[in-house]
Amino acid sequence: MAALRHGHYARMAYRALSTQASSRSSSLPLTADGKFCSPPIATYAENASPATVSGESSPAPLSALPTGVLFRSLFVNSISSRPHLLSRAISFMDFLTQPNRPFLFDINRNKLLAWVVRRVAYRHFCAGESGSEVRQTLKRFKTMGFRGTIVTYARETVFDYHKKGVQGVEMASFSGKPTDPCPNIQSWRNGVLETIDMLGQGDQLAVKMTGAGPLVTGALAAGQPLPEQMSTALMAIGDECKQRQVRLLIDAESQLYQHAIAQAGLDLMKVYNRDGQALVYNTYQAYLKGTPSAIESHLMAALEGNFTLGLKLVRGAYLATERRDLIHDTKRDTDDAYNAIAHGALRRHMGSIGGQGGCPFPSVNLMLCGHNKESVFGSYALHRQRLLEGLPTVPVGFAQLQGMSDEISFGLLRLGERQGPGPEVYKCSTWGTLMECLGYLTRRALENRDAAGRTVDEYRALKMEAKRRLRSLIPL
Repeated sequence: MAALRHGHYARMAYRALSTQASSRSSSLPLTADGKFCSPPIATYAENASPATVSGESSPAPLSALPTGVLFRSLFVNSISSRPHLLSRAISFMDFLTQPNRPFLFDINRNKLLAWVVRRVAYRHFCAGESGSEVRQTLKRFKTMGFRGTIVTYARETVFDYHKKGVQGVEMASFSGKPTDPCPNIQSWRNGVLETIDMLGQGDQLAVKMTGAGPLVTGALAAGQPLPEQMSTALMAIGDECKQRQVRLLIDAESQLYQHAIAQAGLDLMKVYNRDGQALVYNTYQAYLKGTPSAIESHLMAALEGNFTLGLKLVRGAYLATERRDLIHDTKRDTDDAYNAIAHGALRRHMGSIGGQGGCPFPSVNLMLCGHNKESVFGSYALHRQRLLEGLPTVPVGFAQLQGMSDEISFGLLRLGERQGPGPEVYKCSTWGTLMECLGYLTRRALENRDAAGRTVDEYRALKMEAKRRLRSLIPL
């Protein structure tokens, strides 16, 4: 029976992915340069009927958004889709993160300013400031159909290469003895464990190691072993995640710290990623020129260490603060790098690993986090086709940030509704105080600025959904 069910789902997936509905034996279509086409997903059209999308009898993807969230998204995207407004918003948010602000621009003292930022930006992109608020947000995403939410405790330290300094919530340097416990590390550990307590079934944990303060960031920057207190904290977090069956995704951060962060992640994988399952993931940023070689070296480490590599792929969020020569020259180069890594993992062949005459491909679990429609749906299509044809591939999940790319997220969910068990789809969110989340909010604004075409498309889709709902309220 299980085999019959699998065959049934496979045939449904094939029909959903093929652009030639009348030719069920045809393979997934390719573009002229050999790339996989995105499968046909629900898209808006001006002449679509009010309750459906063009060419479909199913509801429009954004119909699952609560009305309040829809109109807040419409307002935020009306700003992010207009470069002149977004540039001013970015400058304002960046100014709020600077130290020694006058009362008028200090959200810790100016309650009116804090109320405005909280209502306009914080609630759109962040999960909440308390456990009860976060749990309510996670419950709402489950109601919308997501497998769960990937939740991060916001505290972090960002190194700005251009300003030669750090940004983040101010934390005092540790001046105690090496054997004394560091308050910053203890506070970070408590915050992460508190995050785990907020999670429900299907929710996952993401962590930013630099949130543990100067003692840890100093060791990361120097490539030195982590303080024993931090190593103990990471093991305690790993044990708690294992007990609760919660994935632990280690975020990518500033390049000054990233090499040591990735190594710490690999050390955790050697302990927890056994029996073909990844509990721990490292995050790899496709906009960095060195990412493909870093992934290849980590694949070799997984092969030699006989553990599963948890590979979370993102484009990258530190463009404004990193050395420019480390980053691809154009967005197209970054898109190509992202697609090459994602497709290489799905085909189990990257560089000299997995090909004929090369090293065997190790066990890998893949999490694709992205807001590029071509990349997301092209990767989904490739994965489904390989399953249909009985070709080797890897387990994969998909995720988009809260407040961004809802059309992609709900488009993935719609594919699952049409063809039985669909992809694992998550929303990524951050929690913490308004002050702790300011840097995160600024990066989201910068990300929207650097993806002008996507934000215009999102704004258009949101307008069409708002018009659809307004028309439904007007009797014919």
